[in-house]
Amino acid sequence: MAEPDALNSAAQVYAKLVPLPLRTVAAKMPPQVRRSVKRRLDRTLASRESRLHRRAVKRVRENGSGNVPDGRAKAVDGRVGHVHRGLTTDFARHTDLALVTTAFDSAGIPWFAVPALDDRRISLAVPQDRKGDVRRVLRALLEAQTGYVVSVSPSNESTAAVPGSHVKAWKHFAKARVIRLTWLRTDPTRSLWIGEQQGVEIEFWTHNTTLATPRLVGPRPNRVQRVVPAEAEAVVSVTHDRLSGYADIAADAERTLTREGFEVQRIEEITYPVDAVVLWEHSEPWAEALLRATLRSIHQYAPWIDVVHIVASRPVPGWVRVSERLRLAGAAAGTDPALQELPGAAGRFLLFRPGALLARPVRAFDYFTPLGGTRPRRGGWSAEEAAAPWAAQAYANTGRAVVHGYAHGPQPYTVEALSGIRPDHAGGHGAPDGQYVSELPGTHPVDGLVHHAAHVAALADPSGEATLTVHAAMPRITRLLERLLVRRDTQQLHLMGLGSTEAGTAGGTRTVLGFLRRYYPVPSPFERPVPAVAPEPEPEPEPGPAPELGPAPEPEQGRATGGGPWR
Repeated sequence: MAEPDALNSAAQVYAKLVPLPLRTVAAKMPPQVRRSVKRRLDRTLASRESRLHRRAVKRVRENGSGNVPDGRAKAVDGRVGHVHRGLTTDFARHTDLALVTTAFDSAGIPWFAVPALDDRRISLAVPQDRKGDVRRVLRALLEAQTGYVVSVSPSNESTAAVPGSHVKAWKHFAKARVIRLTWLRTDPTRSLWIGEQQGVEIEFWTHNTTLATPRLVGPRPNRVQRVVPAEAEAVVSVTHDRLSGYADIAADAERTLTREGFEVQRIEEITYPVDAVVLWEHSEPWAEALLRATLRSIHQYAPWIDVVHIVASRPVPGWVRVSERLRLAGAAAGTDPALQELPGAAGRFLLFRPGALLARPVRAFDYFTPLGGTRPRRGGWSAEEAAAPWAAQAYANTGRAVVHGYAHGPQPYTVEALSGIRPDHAGGHGAPDGQYVSELPGTHPVDGLVHHAAHVAALADPSGEATLTVHAAMPRITRLLERLLVRRDTQQLHLMGLGSTEAGTAGGTRTVLGFLRRYYPVPSPFERPVPAVAPEPEPEPEPGPAPELGPAPEPEQGRATGGGPWR
């Protein structure tokens, strides 16, 4: 039988084709006759829908968009996922969008991209009068590569676990003004699953002919405009970062199409470069695991980072791959207060101390303001924090009392804020080593002093999500990390105490290292591939100074250069 809520259901076709007088007469016919006529009409419509579906499937398969998965896997809840080597959230976003747009193009369905309010997902607008064609081609697409469909407006996710190739997955489609397509994707280890919070949303825009000029009206607000001329305007191409703050920012990035007017610069967009500065201060095996995880977290969850700078006070591991996007700088320990003099670094950067990690997709807007200020993450506040030396120094420098601490984990910095702090006042040299302390320390002195001064000078607005800080020796750490591995609901975290005696004795360090391998299974472009056969070990080099830095690159706009403690 035809679907109960399909656009071309038997009841709709019957009402459209049979005049009202004949329907009145038919209502007086015996029930057996009416049921017989209805069954014939249902069979005719079902046969027609079957032919159109087969035609749509053939068209989709002939116009595949590439990015064929390496295999299929079943998620814990029974849904089907697709296996991809080198999987990242940005790769999944591009793949989902390419699947839908290629299918629309093959069916001749007009579309344009819309900057949605929730920029975790890409949104496409199509005319309401092509809704029947959209259902056929998308159902065929979800049969070719298994995915799922739900109604977003009105909200109804009862079909979230039904494969989109099934008829019942579309039972809410007739009333939907916005739908969402999702594909579950995983890496070969099955540790990383992407897709639940992403996907492509289809908005059905309606024609409004009551105005002086016919208009297309969107079913919900977006970041630019809800009404556009019905007549096709100039089409422009934009990169994905104009549609999603989580996307990669690159001049040669893949582009998509939108209407003229949707490419305007929006107030929340970050248009300046943002770098990452990673501190390398230890040489133990657990330190290498932390460094590898930090680089993988940047690659996986912050593809908009421009350049990664590793500031090393120890010789860096041999697997670190230097490139245009990763640079090394040798420095003495405790040079945090002088990071504004890091050669070639952008004027704004995220600072990663040992153990600082991104645990979920983030935007530059989560850490910086459009005008160049920072959004440092707040931390706890206790009597011990209030009595800490950094709090007294911050008050002495600004004349304003400190009322909260600052969290561990990645923190945003600007050259301007750092330049206003004298290195001998920053208190960074007296900070405890977070990887050897026996319990969680409070606010890092440099963070506290710099962010407080920036806040007083209106260069910072402390805010943002909380950071999960974990000490490797804490009780029930295995249970905590397993929960985090399953839910992945923390935006950033900081792992501490891996070098402490307590963590080594209790096995916490070993537990954390196993967690890192499972949470960050996808290699990053910042590391050399592991050889299939391990080569003969080379003799360890004699201890020496940190790596020498070559000539500084030519200054770029928005970047700082200088000397200071950098070697």
